[in-house]
Amino acid sequence: MERLRIVRSSLAVLAGVVTAGGLLLGAGGPASAAGAVAGRAAAAGTAPGCVARVVDEQPHGLIVWLRNECGRTVRVKVVISWGPDGPCATLAHGSSREWTFKVGSYDKTVTC
Repeated sequence: MERLRIVRSSLAVLAGVVTAGGLLLGAGGPASAAGAVAGRAAAAGTAPGCVARVVDEQPHGLIVWLRNECGRTVRVKVVISWGPDGPCATLAHGSSREWTFKVGSYDKTVTC
């Protein structure tokens, strides 16, 4: 069974469990993770909603894909709960990037 979360904006998190019978949506991310990473992301704000996010939980790890649809260059970083965060990356308008994490859970994407 494969779990897929698609984040369309900083306010909306869609979590899905893909099964042979269909797609089930629910709330994303554990609430307790927010406090654990608040100190690490305090200097950075949540990335704007024009940065598309796709989070795919696989048996071998977590895949996070970001695409910049902002009309300008942005610098973003993936914040991981219970694991190392991704590096700060510069995304030109229209470009995308993918990260794979072996441990942890997706928390959010922030500016850096």
